[in-house]
Amino acid sequence: KNFAHLTDGSSTTQTTPDYLAHPPIDIHANDGVDRKIIVENTTKDDFCVLAKPEAAKTEAFSYKLRVAMQLFDILSENSEIDHPLCEECTNGLFLQLDGQLRTLKQDCTEYRKALAQLQQYDTSTSTMLDDEIDELRAEEAALLGELEGVSQERSSVASELAALQIQEKELEKEEDALYRESNQYEHRLAEVRSQQQCLDNELKYAHTELEKLKKTNVFNTVFHIWHEGHFGTINNFRLGRLPTFNVEWDEVNAAWGQTALLLYSLANATGFVFQRYKVVPFGSQSYIEGETKLPLFTNGGLRLFWDAKFDQGMVSFLDCLKQFLDSIEKKGTFNFPYKIDKSKIGDQKGFYSIKLHFNSEEQWTKALKFMLINLKWALTVVAHNKPEK
Repeated sequence: KNFAHLTDGSSTTQTTPDYLAHPPIDIHANDGVDRKIIVENTTKDDFCVLAKPEAAKTEAFSYKLRVAMQLFDILSENSEIDHPLCEECTNGLFLQLDGQLRTLKQDCTEYRKALAQLQQYDTSTSTMLDDEIDELRAEEAALLGELEGVSQERSSVASELAALQIQEKELEKEEDALYRESNQYEHRLAEVRSQQQCLDNELKYAHTELEKLKKTNVFNTVFHIWHEGHFGTINNFRLGRLPTFNVEWDEVNAAWGQTALLLYSLANATGFVFQRYKVVPFGSQSYIEGETKLPLFTNGGLRLFWDAKFDQGMVSFLDCLKQFLDSIEKKGTFNFPYKIDKSKIGDQKGFYSIKLHFNSEEQWTKALKFMLINLKWALTVVAHNKPEK
């Protein structure tokens, strides 16, 4: 593209090209307007800016300058270049545009060469391409058929999947129900195991206590026979009286009640039945039942006025004790330390009467002590030989 400088009428211009001999507008109109025109070349890729051949006008120079400035403003708005351009800028622009033009011409040449090469391909190549296209189309048709089959199979699988999903939900519900039931059973099992553990512990404790009880002499535990000085005692009750120790008759009666209960318990434990008499334990008012009721208790009072039934009761009790001791001695070689002869009890050193009448308190107390010793021995033998149930 070539540009000419816009000048006033006195400036020289380049020779007007042939294609501007007949411009599309009238630049010589005599209407008082100074025109400068831009004519587009219809056969070239460039244009020229030409000055009016007749620049001499009667208008003032300022008017021409104003018109020129307006044209420059229009050109500046429609392009990226500010107008007017100096000669150096114009030359630089020419060089830049010429370089672009050469690049475009080279590109055009390359495109023409490529087009010529494409046009030189023979028909065999086209036939091969057509065959390849046919093969691809056949393959496409096969793949489409296969795709259709896969689509049908997918629909079948989708239906089966939907049925399986429904079945899965039902199975999940059943599984939840089974889990809940299993949890209930496990909870119940834990409770049963806990109860069983408690029962096992109780049973173990019962066995332990049973073993202790088997090793325990019940009669020794219930009937504690011992001595306190000259007195024989049973469960801490003194049996007897001395002039120097005034034991209350209530305590003596309680001791006789414990003694009667012990002999009664020993007879029941061994299944022994007394002859002629029956021991009736009744606390501090126990008695011997025979033809008459013979008491094993007394209210005291003057010795001369004591009732003889108390002596008879004690003699009857001693008779029952002798029967029981003889039954034990008959079962083995065991012999008791003190022998009983009717109303008396003693050993080789002497016998002492169990009666109060015509007897001293010391001898009566000693006879009662010997009687308790024989009972303690009998208690030990019965406890040792008693069969386990």
